[in-house]
Amino acid sequence: MTSTATPRRRSLRRLSAALAAGAATLALAACGAATAVTGTTDSTTSTTGTTTATAAADLTGLDTHVDEDDLTWDAAEEQTIELTGESVTITEGGVYRVSGTLTDGQLIIAAGDDETVTIILDGAFITSSTGPGIAVTSADEVTLYLEKGSSNSVADGSGYEVTDDSTPVAAIASASDLTIAGPGALTVTGSTNDGISSSDGLAILSADLTVTAVDDAVRGKDYVTISGGSLDLTSGGDAVKSDNAEDADRGWVLITAGTLTIDAGDDGIDAEQAVEILDGAVTIAQSVEGVEAQDILISGGTLDITASDDGLNATAADSADSTDGNGAGADQSREADDGSSLSITGGTVTVDADFDGLDSNGSISLTGGEVTITSADNGGDSAVDANGDVTLDGTTLTANGTEVTSAEELSAGGMGGGMRGGMGGGPRG
Repeated sequence: MTSTATPRRRSLRRLSAALAAGAATLALAACGAATAVTGTTDSTTSTTGTTTATAAADLTGLDTHVDEDDLTWDAAEEQTIELTGESVTITEGGVYRVSGTLTDGQLIIAAGDDETVTIILDGAFITSSTGPGIAVTSADEVTLYLEKGSSNSVADGSGYEVTDDSTPVAAIASASDLTIAGPGALTVTGSTNDGISSSDGLAILSADLTVTAVDDAVRGKDYVTISGGSLDLTSGGDAVKSDNAEDADRGWVLITAGTLTIDAGDDGIDAEQAVEILDGAVTIAQSVEGVEAQDILISGGTLDITASDDGLNATAADSADSTDGNGAGADQSREADDGSSLSITGGTVTVDADFDGLDSNGSISLTGGEVTITSADNGGDSAVDANGDVTLDGTTLTANGTEVTSAEELSAGGMGGGMRGGMGGGPRG
């Protein structure tokens, strides 16, 4: 089916050279290199004496594909598609309202590289045994909008292969930037690989979203930004993932609002370069590592983590690759500071970890918020562990039932942490 609607054209915006005044400036390095962050910080006391605290990455100044007019269109522009059992291919930009059922077929978007497509899911139920239920093979960007009061579902089969290398293997698979929004409900089942996956950026603005996947639940290779909605994610792999290691300004996850409930077979939130949580409610009920990236910044909201390894793990990919998955790396790299950073400036963080609660192969800065940690306190793993500086100045910290008021306490006796040189953090992936 084709459309005569005039496409909205826009270019993909990239990294902004300067962030807001006074905020940290981000220089995201490629996989394996240290991250350089500059900014105005206060001098605080760490386990190595008086030092200048290093801020973690601030992602809020990075541009994405999302524009203000993405969710605005004239109802007269809509074209109606009623699913009746056969696959449907959209080849031109426009706005399409999709309803009905495909018991074994696909909704395919194959528009021009400069065209935008908006799909309004309004009681659409799509199952495919031979590929993704919704497949975006080409477009500038695609928006999936969930109509108010509607229930929708998308599922793929198991064991198929995607011949186009640019299109991911997922129930909803996009080779282009993808946005999900709207007040309706969507259930996604990924039986071969991922639930929702984009080879570019993925933005979730709102939605009642339930995703179950044998591998990653929600993946945006370039980035994932979540700014609203309710997400219930169950994954055999990572629940939320961004894994671009080649581009210096990509490979990050930003959460500014919304409610996330996560049950992950691997990491709850995993990014190649950076994770930032500004607000919202994130519950990671099961994970190997709760949150993992080279740079982690928590500045608001609530974060509740249960992890079989470390709760929060800041590590460069090459450092993580040298560990055994249980916080024990090779002896020659135990004291190495890989330049990664973990920073908590606000919010409420609760961690229940079988190994380290907060772990960084670089620095840890705790300057605000409330943090409660239950972790292994066995002489080899600890509540707070860093290869670099540890700063505690302004955070209310309780570690294994004891209130901690200084960084020095973290390095003393049974409290664990500080500069003990532990490697914490399992293999990235």
